[in-house]
Amino acid sequence: MEGALIFWLVLCAGLNLLGWLGSSLHHLKLVFYAGTPCVILFAAASAFRVRKSGTSFTRKLFRRCRRPLPALFVLTVVIIFAGAIAFAPTNYDALTYRLPRILNWLSRDGWFWIQTPNDRMNYATVAWEWLATPLLLFSRTDRLLFLFNYIGFLFMPGLVYSVFRVLGVKPKVAWWWMWIVPMTFGYVTQAGSIGNDLIGALFGLTSVYFAFKARVSRDVRHVWLSLLATALLTGSKLSNLPLALPCVVALFPVLSSLFKRLIPSFCVLLVAAVISALPIMALNQRNAGNWTGDADNHTRMQISDPVAAVLGNGLLLMEQSFVPPVLPHSNELRERAIAALPESVRSRLKAGFPHYFTGKLSEIPVEEGAGLGLGVTLGLLGTVAAMVCGMGRSRLPKAVFGIPFHPVLCAAGISIVVYILKMGSEASPRLMLPYYPWLIAAVIALPAQSALLRFKLWRGLLVLIPLFAFPAILLGPARPVVPAEAISKKLLEKHPELQIYQRIYSVYSTYSHRNDLLAGIRAKLPEAVTEVGFLAGSNDTDYSLWRPFGKHRVVYLNPKGEGLPEGPFTVEWAVIKQSARTEYTRAQLESWLEKNHGKIVASESIVTLVAWGGEDWLLVHFSPNP
Repeated sequence: MEGALIFWLVLCAGLNLLGWLGSSLHHLKLVFYAGTPCVILFAAASAFRVRKSGTSFTRKLFRRCRRPLPALFVLTVVIIFAGAIAFAPTNYDALTYRLPRILNWLSRDGWFWIQTPNDRMNYATVAWEWLATPLLLFSRTDRLLFLFNYIGFLFMPGLVYSVFRVLGVKPKVAWWWMWIVPMTFGYVTQAGSIGNDLIGALFGLTSVYFAFKARVSRDVRHVWLSLLATALLTGSKLSNLPLALPCVVALFPVLSSLFKRLIPSFCVLLVAAVISALPIMALNQRNAGNWTGDADNHTRMQISDPVAAVLGNGLLLMEQSFVPPVLPHSNELRERAIAALPESVRSRLKAGFPHYFTGKLSEIPVEEGAGLGLGVTLGLLGTVAAMVCGMGRSRLPKAVFGIPFHPVLCAAGISIVVYILKMGSEASPRLMLPYYPWLIAAVIALPAQSALLRFKLWRGLLVLIPLFAFPAILLGPARPVVPAEAISKKLLEKHPELQIYQRIYSVYSTYSHRNDLLAGIRAKLPEAVTEVGFLAGSNDTDYSLWRPFGKHRVVYLNPKGEGLPEGPFTVEWAVIKQSARTEYTRAQLESWLEKNHGKIVASESIVTLVAWGGEDWLLVHFSPNP
């Protein structure tokens, strides 16, 4: 499987390189991807080919599936694939800014600073987007965009085992946990989605895997692969930047091998710089005055109060780590928990970590917020509890605070501390998906885990951990394998007085059309229209209005998100969210339309997020010759 991993990594790196190259040439078109660059890409991938192993992959898989944990993993990947094929992607961040930014770039043949109130279209890193762009161009659909996440997920057990072993985890322990770690709620919910957190975890593991491979083989090609993986790790998300530290520490002893093949090494370093976060950091500095893209900390994601940072991130991680597979009335329970906090803690959080209060708990884990989950957390806590009780203490090696000393684990610990002290997002449990393997490795490297595996009861409990993830992949609202919407509708018709059934049906019905929220409004546009105006909030999606891909182009009527400029507008047709319009102007709708020579052609109440409820969206025609 190493050959397949190398090909996947080189393909990811090559597509990122082609994305930036096509943008610089203003030639981000289908013909560009179908031409010479693809030949060069596949030639580069074949240059890293390795010898086939003596035992076929099919035979290995069949032999392993006779044991419970590998069999559960295979069943999981089958269910995930079925859901991903059957349902259109619904990841809200992707629909809000990642896919629209790709369509904006394609409309202008390259990356550019988009004039939009949704700043994330500009300052966010682009590694996943450059992977999705050619698939979107070739297929003209978003139904295949899950493939990079899904294929990467298949490598996860082998990567976890190999990396955990070099970090000091015993072989038997590493084997058990190689099947458990991928069943973390956050990983299984993103394996069939278009989220970009799982892929960051995969790049981090791949970087350390090839770094230690280089230590053994002394082959500079493994150093190159590690550098490419580290670059893609940072290029996936700016919040992954601290994780470059353990990757560099793992690679440091063999960096001198780069000098043995200086010219190719220089080329690889150049490619790594291009596909890393460096280009977007430089563009953010040039266009926004700060490498993060948020010079004034308008989003309040950058934390300056370390106490608030530890409190906020600690509470968020605790919530998502202990959340069970099914949790009815989840948000009511969270509100009660917040109300139970001491007033001094709430005040500190409001001042220093305001996004803590915007966090949500879902009845069933969803990809937008899922973290470790209850099963994996209990497995880790059992190890810590056994260690505290003295199990394996006699075999405890040289340690730092009870954790077996390893430079890479220590570097990862520093990375985790840096993240917790600086990041103030309500989505921290999800954003930390690339960090979890290192935290898990530090815990299961304790000798207590080896001692526990001698007991049948503990091994039986470990087999149960993957089962905690099955409600998420069977009933998850994004890709329910069972007909959840139809069942919840019948339950609601039978018991209309029960709010729980109303909530369940609302969630599933909203997710079922989330991929194309504005389809009803778009259908009322004249056939000849190619440009559509869009006026909504910074967290609303214009993705529907780009359909069919290649025909429509969206123009943002309020590009800076500050006030509402008066007409005449450059477009005749526009889609307007009424509640967002009132945020930008105090004028009544009728007088505003009259002043701008606009007329409402259609209106529709649309549920974007269940928490927001139905909101009025308008299709407006502005007369070009009033």
